[in-house]
Amino acid sequence: MWQKEVEELARRKARAEEMGGAESVARQHAAGKMTVRERIAALLDPDSFSETGALTGEGRYDAQNRHLEAFTPCPIVMGLGRIDGRPVVVQGDDFTIRGASVGRMYKAKLAYNGKMAYELRLPLIRLLDGAGGTIREVAQIGYLELPYINDVAPGMLADMMSRVPMVSLVLGPVSGIGALLTVESHFSVMVKEKSQVFVGGPPLVEWAQGQRVTKEELGGYKIHTRISGVVDNLAEDEADAMAQTRRFLDYLPANVWEMPQRKYAERDDPDRRDESLLSIVPREGKKTYDMRRIMTAVFDRDSIFEIGRDQGCSQITALARLDGYPVGVLASDVRHKAGAFSWDVAEKFQRFVDLCDTFHLPVVNLIDQPGFFIGVEAEHQGTIRKGVRASFAVLQATIPWASIYIRKCFGVAGGAQSDPRKLNWRYAWPSAYWGNIPIEGGVFAAHKAEILADPDPMARHEALQAYYAGFAQPFRAAEHFGIEDIIDPRDTRPLLCRWVALAFEGERLHLGPKGRGMRC
Repeated sequence: MWQKEVEELARRKARAEEMGGAESVARQHAAGKMTVRERIAALLDPDSFSETGALTGEGRYDAQNRHLEAFTPCPIVMGLGRIDGRPVVVQGDDFTIRGASVGRMYKAKLAYNGKMAYELRLPLIRLLDGAGGTIREVAQIGYLELPYINDVAPGMLADMMSRVPMVSLVLGPVSGIGALLTVESHFSVMVKEKSQVFVGGPPLVEWAQGQRVTKEELGGYKIHTRISGVVDNLAEDEADAMAQTRRFLDYLPANVWEMPQRKYAERDDPDRRDESLLSIVPREGKKTYDMRRIMTAVFDRDSIFEIGRDQGCSQITALARLDGYPVGVLASDVRHKAGAFSWDVAEKFQRFVDLCDTFHLPVVNLIDQPGFFIGVEAEHQGTIRKGVRASFAVLQATIPWASIYIRKCFGVAGGAQSDPRKLNWRYAWPSAYWGNIPIEGGVFAAHKAEILADPDPMARHEALQAYYAGFAQPFRAAEHFGIEDIIDPRDTRPLLCRWVALAFEGERLHLGPKGRGMRC
């Protein structure tokens, strides 16, 4: 009989369930945060979690080295579970144990969890709340190790980005490897005023630079969801972060060998024609309008999930559905910088195109693009280099692509909105106009001497603009097959719903990893 050993197993598992002990758990709750096990239970379907490595930790034995006197669990909990019935791999930092500081056992469990996601081809979800590496382990090891990220096979971490969905929830302060894992994700979300991300925390900054800063000043949400782009979305609390995670994964397949799932709680009529589309875009080219109203009118009701709303604000990136089929959405927001393609837009645009291409999501691009953002600051930020790099993401993508030209499309940034070498479905609204350079600026640049020599320069300038404006009508381009179709704006949804069914069938031929991997 092995009853004694089974009882010992139960005792050890019960100790692991205690995490850092009652006092540490109380401090976690006092900070307004769940424990790692509470988080996993809240994220996953009820009773679906199957833990791996629960017995891992540091044991202290009696003088005879036979009986366990104390046990400190490894500060990472991991295993398999389900979200909406679909299997996932999950891992979570246990801040109640030494601030979830990273050591050899932590890295070993992290590596094993990565291998599970990689080989089982399952989404990987990380619940991050940890302090990064600790100098204390040096005394235990006896020497200084060369830095390394993980014990996984070479290249596996990079390959995973091109194979399975990876999501990071930043639920507390994270630094070092936690910051790396935050970025190495297809979607990341942090909790308002409860979580921070930094390469090195305030103590290191004070030591290295003599500057005293708070965690929030160094790496809070106002920095990373609005300026740096390190984190995609902001959540009001942990429950919101988990809800966003579940929703994000709902649009994606389990891996790149599968197609995203078509689904709808209540079907929205694919032939719905919204009358508001006739009047949303103003006739005056300098007037703004709400692009999100157009999105609401075109895509399935309540299906739009926006990513990175508070960064690169002139570019909207979102997941949505058309007749139940999930799609990626690119759209210009002319209420910010007139929709111009700025340096912060470029990275956001590139990563989103890579995401859609990796997981076989057809893209719908709603275009009102006046061109690259210009000026001294734009030159300092290397806008053209970042913008051209973003255009390469479009050229390298192989997913089906539909472009709806709402209004402006000019210059190199306008050209980056689609790949004319492929079968790119293009529809223009009657409000659309495009070219290598806007008429308003181009007329003065080309006819400057003539305009200034005229007795009435203003009148001459206006006359030339009126002349060139005649060429700008989209009907003139359609006469020469410069645009395939001009459509009644109210027909946008019905046309896209027919297109997306064809797009999904065609994309099934390209299942598996893409030749060019996902870029972080």
